[in-house]
Amino acid sequence: MSNLSIDRNSFFEAIGYVPHGGQLRYHDSTARFKVPCCGRRYGKSTMAARDEEPRLFLPGRRTWIVGPTYDLGEKEFRVIWDDLIVSRGLGKDKRIKKAYNKRSGDMYIEFPWQTRIEVRSAEYPENLVGESLDHIILSEAAKHKKETWERYLRPSLTDKRGTATFPTTPEGYNWLYNIWQLGQDPNLAEWESWRFPSWENTAVFPGGRNDPEIMSIETEQSAEWFMQEIGAEFGSFVGKIYGEFDDQQHVRQHKFNPAWKNYIAFDWGFVAPLAAIEFQVDPMDNVYVWREHYQSYTRVEEHCDILRNREQPEGYHLDLAFGDAADPEAAATVTNKLVACYAMPEAKSNWREGIDTVKRFLKLRYVGDADEHGTPLQAPMLFIDPSCRNLIREFSNYKAVPTDRGQKPNEAGARGAAQRQDDHALDALRYGLMHVFELGVNHHLVELYSRSDLATSLTGERGYFTTNSRF
Repeated sequence: MSNLSIDRNSFFEAIGYVPHGGQLRYHDSTARFKVPCCGRRYGKSTMAARDEEPRLFLPGRRTWIVGPTYDLGEKEFRVIWDDLIVSRGLGKDKRIKKAYNKRSGDMYIEFPWQTRIEVRSAEYPENLVGESLDHIILSEAAKHKKETWERYLRPSLTDKRGTATFPTTPEGYNWLYNIWQLGQDPNLAEWESWRFPSWENTAVFPGGRNDPEIMSIETEQSAEWFMQEIGAEFGSFVGKIYGEFDDQQHVRQHKFNPAWKNYIAFDWGFVAPLAAIEFQVDPMDNVYVWREHYQSYTRVEEHCDILRNREQPEGYHLDLAFGDAADPEAAATVTNKLVACYAMPEAKSNWREGIDTVKRFLKLRYVGDADEHGTPLQAPMLFIDPSCRNLIREFSNYKAVPTDRGQKPNEAGARGAAQRQDDHALDALRYGLMHVFELGVNHHLVELYSRSDLATSLTGERGYFTTNSRF
């Protein structure tokens, strides 16, 4: 990415722009791809537009503002037009070519130094092909189709190693959530993402979260609408089973600790993906999911080879495995080729207990007196590394469907609805936590049995780990 030709802070001062705290964090980011998910009235269009304005004084630059419609793409363009053409008086320079017609979609500014910014509409994807771009503002990104970014826009940034920003208010767990997750992974330096609630714009809401206008909106609207449109949360929807899950609390990077137990839990699959969730447990029973394997159309033997041969951290060890009792042959294969695998039927059949176990680890607990601001310190007992994107996605999407209109889901209805969803990584984690924390299976039997005998002992004649074999 090129250096700015004019100083950013001086430029902001010249146009009278004083970014609030969250906007300043966005401007200070050096990430190639920025994903700010913002509540209404946060100032996302102003922020995205003014971040690009100083770069428009670089020669030969090509920038697009792409909206789902011309009307939505016009928001960022209006900020740039007002700042440069009107307020700074550049509209008087006859060398600058320009147009501002929202109805016809003719909105552009072309400077004498061969730099051009223009608005394009994703309604006409054929117009998004063939350009080599320096920067894209994907206006109201959550309203776009995934294909718009992947097929038409991302390739246009390749030649110039261009940048992109995705200013938006979230709209549930659609394609943009997967993009947002990339920015939460510290291993992906090109990406950075944020969740900016409306009340962080103290210029509009000086009282912050307790601003009277914020409190009034919260009273008037449903909780789900409020948390999405104002709180900028992806996961506020009715029927969410793991309502306790919060990216900000539960997703954090984990480095393998050789001193802690390390387990792997399986949900078998072939057409549907096999999910293998690897997690550590510290001496305080906190759980750290640090790696996942998620793959379809592969035999269990091949999965074991993949898991055994992948790159391992220093001091790596694998103590036990856990799986779905519905496939005892798969559990026996893991025992013979990887590590002792328990597959007890109680871990699967007690679905409600398993859900409650996971929820117990998600729940925030007091872990200290207070921070410097007087806020009580809380933390969950379950943490997930940002690289485990399938598990994070499933946590966010897992929901129950009411059995009848207007009624809350009962256990049978909730379980049936959940089992029809994409929940393979979640099932694997549930089996693992049930085995370790509810069924007490945390001892290794390899010292007492040969590998082949151990497989028989763990699965038993009926296909699961027998009571007589358990410690």
